[in-house]
Amino acid sequence: MLLPHNRQANVLLVDDDEDVLESYCHLLRLSGYQPRATTSPHEALELLASQWPGVVVSDIYMPAMNGMELLTRVHEIDAEIPVIMITGHGDIPLAVKAVKQGAFDFLEKPLNPQALLGLLERACKQRSEVLARRNEIQETIDDELIGTSPQIVAIRNQINQLAQTDKDLMLEGPAGSGRHTLAQLLHKISARREQAFHLHDCVSASSLAEVQESLAQADQGTLVLQSPARLTAECQRWLGNHLLEQERRGGKSLRTIALFEESPEGLVEQHQLMPELYYFLSQVRLKLPRLVERSCDIIPLFRTFLRQGCKRIGKPVPAVDRAYLETLKRHQWPGNIRELRNVAELYAVGIIKLAGSERAIPGANAKEPLDDLVEEFERRVIEDTLFLFSGRVTEAAQYLGIPRKKLYLRMKKHNLDKEQFKPAG
Repeated sequence: MLLPHNRQANVLLVDDDEDVLESYCHLLRLSGYQPRATTSPHEALELLASQWPGVVVSDIYMPAMNGMELLTRVHEIDAEIPVIMITGHGDIPLAVKAVKQGAFDFLEKPLNPQALLGLLERACKQRSEVLARRNEIQETIDDELIGTSPQIVAIRNQINQLAQTDKDLMLEGPAGSGRHTLAQLLHKISARREQAFHLHDCVSASSLAEVQESLAQADQGTLVLQSPARLTAECQRWLGNHLLEQERRGGKSLRTIALFEESPEGLVEQHQLMPELYYFLSQVRLKLPRLVERSCDIIPLFRTFLRQGCKRIGKPVPAVDRAYLETLKRHQWPGNIRELRNVAELYAVGIIKLAGSERAIPGANAKEPLDDLVEEFERRVIEDTLFLFSGRVTEAAQYLGIPRKKLYLRMKKHNLDKEQFKPAG
């Protein structure tokens, strides 16, 4: 029982009785649904895919494959496809078992048409919400994980899969490779997105009491452990046992993401990372490459960071010389994505800086005296940079490549106060 090629089914009916199928189809068509029917569970499975936008309605007893097996096979394709089971009066315990195993609901024969339509309405609404959420997640991933390199494509695929789970995981990568950004993204697309996102720096806070405090602050959200090998051995053992015990009880209160710059295996061998904590955290692993290893992503990333920087300071996006783009490609980027972002944001405020060189983007009025031009440009660059970093002098000085004290002196010369660059409120 096929639909026209230009119409996609939103209800798949499976029953070994063709007369029953015909009556179901008639009812659903009158109610505005696009049903498709088959007597073969195997054919039904061939018609399904992970993004199929509909609901399966299946009889629980069929000669070729019973409804319980079909339910299992459907959920292997997509665990969130709603499956409504149809059962005879004597099969209600089996139908209840099916619901416990993930069926959306069940109905007893003879079917009450209104009851079937009510279930279908709820199931179709649920399916629509699931697919909308998946599309939202995909758009978020595409927006925040920029690039076409094989490494980034693979990570995007992994992130998509992880969005459907609540597994703890390990993120590996060199400093500046985007581990914190990826941890935030994983939280943003997870079921815990409305809860807390808490970063615990294990270097500066290595004691058990400090870790326990962070666990409390993360509550039902996500706890990010930066460099967990720097925790005391006592703390690592306690944390590993605590997280494992929660998982065993099925009462997991939060999600844990561990950030590593070095090889975790190497840390275990050096007795810096306790095996019990390592084995728990290594259930899922993502490894971020150095920026130079994904060179085709350098220019798209630079242009994205440049647009973001210009938007923050309310300036139009400047043209970028092709020769400069080639320089970006050749650079080794020891600071990885963080360094590239810094370079792009400096470019946004009028400073071209790369590989130890620095020059201003030309544009000053040549009719003005040179000293005045220099003074005005210096003032404008300091203003723009302080605005970019919301008045945080230490960060502004680092980005400008000058000592903090020197920046304060130049701010004083131009009558600039860091307070005027802090966000209102």
